[in-house]
Amino acid sequence: MVFKDGWSASFLTLSILLAACGSGERDTNDPRPVVVASIFPVGDLVRQAAGDAVRVEVLLPAGASPATFDVTPRQLRDLQHGDLFLMIGGGLDEWVARLTEGSGSSTRVVRLSDGIPLMAGGGHEGSGNPHVWLDPILVRDEVLPKLVEALELSFPSSADLIRDRGSELGDSLSALDSEIRERLAPLQQRAFITTHSAWPYFAARYGMEEAGVIHAHPGHEPSGREIAALLDVARVHDIPCLFVEPQLGEVAARALATELDLPTLELDPLGGPDVPGRTGYFEVLRFNTAQLITGLSGKGP
Repeated sequence: MVFKDGWSASFLTLSILLAACGSGERDTNDPRPVVVASIFPVGDLVRQAAGDAVRVEVLLPAGASPATFDVTPRQLRDLQHGDLFLMIGGGLDEWVARLTEGSGSSTRVVRLSDGIPLMAGGGHEGSGNPHVWLDPILVRDEVLPKLVEALELSFPSSADLIRDRGSELGDSLSALDSEIRERLAPLQQRAFITTHSAWPYFAARYGMEEAGVIHAHPGHEPSGREIAALLDVARVHDIPCLFVEPQLGEVAARALATELDLPTLELDPLGGPDVPGRTGYFEVLRFNTAQLITGLSGKGP
């Protein structure tokens, strides 16, 4: 069962369980402080900024959608022992804050999108589109400073290390931006249709257009009217390929692709530690850049 505010019955049960089990102990096999990240890209940025100074736990597993995810009992234990919680905010992963509040934990929770003017849309509960991590310059200038500051404040004995690694990470993000920009420069077709509105920050950064989305609200199938509008968008923009995502169902996307006689390719805004070619933040951005080039240049499957 899913309630109107996005809570499921099992989710509420797990929240109560967390509040009731406050006497557990940290893993003695790894005594490092624990940073809990809501999604893999944030967790990987923490890993790069803090190195071995912390242990990173990511709540959302690869292939899962933040819109429909239920936290497991094991992850609740990770939450209970977390020394710092890092989330994107903007409605994407508010369940992290709800769980920590429900448990009575006093551990610091940092929303990395706070202070960033969010674009409209995204289909999540919140005031705007939360997919800010898919713009490496926005990450460099807005997300990374908040992340580094939170790590320094939480783990002062490692502050110098974190500061130095954060500076190196910022330089790497600048280089990644230049690489993506150079790779996309020859692309003539700049408009695309994808499963849901994860890509407006990426598109704005690189002169592209997220012309249409199949799931305006993740977890809900598009209406007949929405499908008809997407057919019009695809024809107006001469879309050569439709993009699907592993976190959301592909039924509507496949039906639309069949109607338009178009191939499909995968875009993945999240990646994961065991997902081939997407095992880190930089790999996720490079993978999606390559997929967009392949699909929009008419070289799709």
